[in-house]
Amino acid sequence: MTTVPDAARQEALLRLARQRGRTAAGRAPAPAGVAEGPAPLSHAQHRMWLMDRLGQSGALYNVPFATRVRGPLDLDALAEAVTALVRRHEVLRTRYGHDDGEPYQEVMAAGPVPVRVVDATGDGSAELSVEAARPFDLGAGPLPRVLCVRHAPEDHTVLLTFHHIAVDGGSLDLIIRELDARYRSAVEGRAGEPDGTDTDAPQYADFARRERAESAATLDTGLAYWTERLAGARPVPLPRPAVPGGRGEGHVLTTPLPPRTLEGLRGVGRDHKATLFTVVLAGAFTTLLETTGGEDLVIGCASSHRDRAAWRDLVGLCVNTLAIRTDLSGARDFGQLLSRVRDDLLEAHRHRDVPFDLVVDRLGAAARDDDGNPLVGVTADVLPKPSGLRLARTECEPVDIDLGTAKFGLGFYVAEATDRTGPRALVQYDRGRLDEETARGLLDAFATLLTEVASDPRRPLSRGAADRADRPVDGLPATPLGARGEAVMAVFGELLGEDPGPDGDFFFLGGHSLLAVRVAERLRERLRLPLTGLDVLEHRTPRALAALLDERAEQRRRTATVAAGGAARRGPVRTGTVLVTGGTGGVGAFVLRELAARGRPVRALVRPESAHLVAGEGIEVAEGDLADPRSLRDAVTGVDAVIHSACTFTSPEVDIAAMRALLDGWHQGGFVFVSSVDAYGRPPVVEVTEDTPSAEPLTAYGRAKLDCERMLWEAAGTGGRGGATAVRAPLVWGPHPRLRDQLRWGATGALFQAARSGEPVVLPAAGAVPASGDTWSGAPWVHAAALARALVTCAERPAHGMVNAIGGHVGWEEFATELNRLLGSTGGIRPAAATASVPLLHRHRYRAEALAEELVERQGEDWRSVIAAMLEH
Repeated sequence: MTTVPDAARQEALLRLARQRGRTAAGRAPAPAGVAEGPAPLSHAQHRMWLMDRLGQSGALYNVPFATRVRGPLDLDALAEAVTALVRRHEVLRTRYGHDDGEPYQEVMAAGPVPVRVVDATGDGSAELSVEAARPFDLGAGPLPRVLCVRHAPEDHTVLLTFHHIAVDGGSLDLIIRELDARYRSAVEGRAGEPDGTDTDAPQYADFARRERAESAATLDTGLAYWTERLAGARPVPLPRPAVPGGRGEGHVLTTPLPPRTLEGLRGVGRDHKATLFTVVLAGAFTTLLETTGGEDLVIGCASSHRDRAAWRDLVGLCVNTLAIRTDLSGARDFGQLLSRVRDDLLEAHRHRDVPFDLVVDRLGAAARDDDGNPLVGVTADVLPKPSGLRLARTECEPVDIDLGTAKFGLGFYVAEATDRTGPRALVQYDRGRLDEETARGLLDAFATLLTEVASDPRRPLSRGAADRADRPVDGLPATPLGARGEAVMAVFGELLGEDPGPDGDFFFLGGHSLLAVRVAERLRERLRLPLTGLDVLEHRTPRALAALLDERAEQRRRTATVAAGGAARRGPVRTGTVLVTGGTGGVGAFVLRELAARGRPVRALVRPESAHLVAGEGIEVAEGDLADPRSLRDAVTGVDAVIHSACTFTSPEVDIAAMRALLDGWHQGGFVFVSSVDAYGRPPVVEVTEDTPSAEPLTAYGRAKLDCERMLWEAAGTGGRGGATAVRAPLVWGPHPRLRDQLRWGATGALFQAARSGEPVVLPAAGAVPASGDTWSGAPWVHAAALARALVTCAERPAHGMVNAIGGHVGWEEFATELNRLLGSTGGIRPAAATASVPLLHRHRYRAEALAEELVERQGEDWRSVIAAMLEH
């Protein structure tokens, strides 16, 4: 094996040691004359965007950053500091659109960043978990969110939530320093920019342009290196077969290490001219060798490149993944294995600038095994002491937020000692790849190895037998593929340039991730069945994809049969197309179902990656999103009615701009806007009727709904367009994934999470609406099917104004009692303090008169039945 001269090795290791602990990259200033306007995505961002397009979104790439703050917290100063931070670093206010499949980043105008304050229920973990897991919309702009959970007057937890496409570990270091300086200046009343923020910051768009310009010159050489280096490599054969379900759901196991273990491992590193990280990486290789028996293994690690002065103050995603492949054959003890890992790691770092997503595309089929598992499915790292905010005149302590997700199948980690804990070994695993018993065995083996090696690096190695339990062979019968198989083969041929045959492998035919997205899009258009790019990557042949599509067609048939049997047709079938925005949302899905039951042709506006979820008989799919006005104007052209149910919930400016674009294109028929009872604000009456005026305070969400209503009345008043209706809805419940998520993680999330974990459910204290004396406390709600009936009726027979859609009202105590019963919780119920500000503190009751007939409760639409149905999934 080739080794590196000692002097060069020491220099390289020192450089790597300085870089460890950060996961950001930087290069040089943008070249002169760089084009203005939308910038390309960096390679790292492109991979993040592609994962979203492939269907891997949700909370997987959220970056929660929480700090317990004890002392006099100045919320105005905090809001001022965060707003200034976002104004200075454009990547924190950037949206990610695409033009004909090519993504771009576009900076949005700077505006105030609100700090939302809620009172803690229990220890506040429920509120923090709900906020940390709330997904971002890349097309609308993943602005940072700030939540302050109040435990006591001078005891808070501050949570900043970012999307990984905009930040990384190195960025958080910069954000901590800048918020510290800005907050201190604000509370001390000093004018001007604080030190360190008084110069222009480097912007990530310039970094991305420079990276794209530089990569062309050196890419071929680097790709040639990685292609040769990884030729013949296969994913690590994890010790147990995949556990059905749970893919992407992460869990962490941890065990303490003896106090002096890390000191011993650092000593081993010094003796072998290696960093602590290299020793831990070698420990991961050894654990896999002794568990699986594999001697040709690949483990991924993060590469850091913030080594040029011009980019040291850069906020953004600048990471890359390095695939470390080490030949372990013949190594007799840990010291010999460590030397091999050290040399392979140094060699990989010489080619660290080659984007890993391009390496994966070049490898093709070799980047995954027959089960669709990626080549780099295992990682390792050393976790530094956790960081938190530093806010003047307070005591700050970092708070860990576990999202319950896993980016890798398996991760080996060592955590440094903190003030509260000693050093620890950790294993994070994907529950769809390993079971807990196997993961626990790997953790014990890893921790034992590290403890033994810290004392004696000459510890001999053993070779375990790969525990590969017999797996059922795919064994799809060699029967004719049928129409769907023929369609798959045709699309493969069109996009891959050759006839694949029934068993042609997507990767062997030259496929890659972005092409998988295009294959899925084209098949969705032709077959009107759900399919994602990730499906193409995991079912790589026409035969396998055809079997998957057959299964989904059968699922759709069963669903359609149930829907058709349970929905009543009313009135004659009318011609003319209805545009429905938000067709994949909880409300939009029920609207599509109701329109189908009435025989109305539909155009559904959905984001491209979600189009397969609404495709079906009588549904025309229009691809677009709320942040793309052109797609909205195109979608509304020529339709005979509009039902606008899409909403970002978190970006009022996007919702308002989307409403304006739709109204610009609206020329005929009814326009139904799904508004919210939040548009009433807090009127000083208990019974809220449809003519009750709005009253302050209004939430940002409620104010945006009110603004959209006013825009609708103005547009309708220009004449000749048709009838306009705004339907104010409360909580919407129904058996749909989006609605289930809102129950579990949305406004009622704190109550649900407490009941699920067996903790007491803390309820808003009963109290009075001003001047009413009413002690009831609860919320209005409506079943999604009833709301859909009301919306479609308004499209056919406009109400010409604002109406309510209320299914009923439920008191918090009976709601919590039912949650505890359904979840088997013994935590009980207790009221919050009388002065506590608990989310969903509704004391108003709303009357729905104009739509009363459509909202009459049908079988299974009572609130207890629908909550039970939502909890079954």
